[in-house]
Amino acid sequence: MDVEELIRAALREAGYGPDAVGSALPRIMRILQAEDVRVALGRSLSRKERAHVRLQLEIGLNVSEIVAELQR
Repeated sequence: MDVEELIRAALREAGYGPDAVGSALPRIMRILQAEDVRVALGRSLSRKERAHVRLQLEIGLNVSEIVAELQR
């Protein structure tokens, strides 16, 4: 079971309906991916970097692409 399926199952078990799960899941996944970026860089992100990471995740870049860009 991957992370997305696990979170989806946990939300359903907690009593959230399909509409709530469907609207919350993408945001939860972006939050987890943003944390993956922070962990990969090994440091906290500035406010400007956090905004940049959120935007990059929303347009569909993956974590490794964002990390490579921030390491330049």
